Amino acid sequence: MKDQASTLRLLSALRAQGLAEERIEKMSQQHTGAYAVAVTGGKGGVGKSNVAVNLALALAALGRRITLLDADLALANADVLCGLNLRCHLGHVLAGERALEDVVAEVAPNVRLIPGGSGLDELADLGRAQVARLLAELRAMEARSDYMVVDTPAGIASNVIGLLCAANEVVIVTTPEPTAVVDAYATLKVLNKHAPDKPVWIVVNDTVGVGDAERIYRQLRAASDQFLRHRVELLGGVPHDPELVEAVCAQTPVVDYAPESPSSRAFRLIAKRLDQRRAACLFDRAPDFWQSFIERAGG
Repeated sequence: MKDQASTLRLLSALRAQGLAEERIEKMSQQHTGAYAVAVTGGKGGVGKSNVAVNLALALAALGRRITLLDADLALANADVLCGLNLRCHLGHVLAGERALEDVVAEVAPNVRLIPGGSGLDELADLGRAQVARLLAELRAMEARSDYMVVDTPAGIASNVIGLLCAANEVVIVTTPEPTAVVDAYATLKVLNKHAPDKPVWIVVNDTVGVGDAERIYRQLRAASDQFLRHRVELLGGVPHDPELVEAVCAQTPVVDYAPESPSSRAFRLIAKRLDQRRAACLFDRAPDFWQSFIERAGG
């Protein structure tokens, strides 16, 4: 089901940007599902889940409908960051014990969370009937969203790469720490092997000095241009912020906990930039996210 009011608002914004009417018409006919954004990181501890959760809420503040998927298999924590205590997760859906709607949690207005858990890696072992049922449920939820923000596990395992390849856009989160930068490049290198044309954004988290984000981005871009020829863009930087640390301890996303903090302002800028990208690319869609992922998983 398409949210007509949301689509009309988007079309008005596109017309205001001066896009040709025929391109707008083409986009409006093709825009039926969520724009999938996979948030990943080469190593744990870079704040990937914090970026995913706060990005989802910042996009919702722009009037978008968001599905947040916590795709971590063993260390799912998006629900904890949102202050939720959930008993059921995606693993129960895969086991046939719950319907997808039974495990979805309302995080905020226009933000719904599909909590992660063990079982996502069992897609390859599902029967055709199970795959068809799960795919139908996931697609139905996606069709009611403008964005699907996917919080992937850390690392470069095959299930992670499958998520990245299926998404419309990939956001790689790093910090200025050298090991984090090296691991971010490793993620980009593996992704390039499987999806050399995949749009990739860089978010530099926990920056301290002025220009840290731009400096780290230039390093990654230079290496990518020289060795991979895979274009990467800077989505933004998130400064080191004591209120962000406090928000994590309070189990409240910082955009709600301290809306005027430096990190909250950074997340809003990142969301706005990503939303502008989506508006420009809606008529040039990637293949269906869930169909692509399940095929790669062996379904």
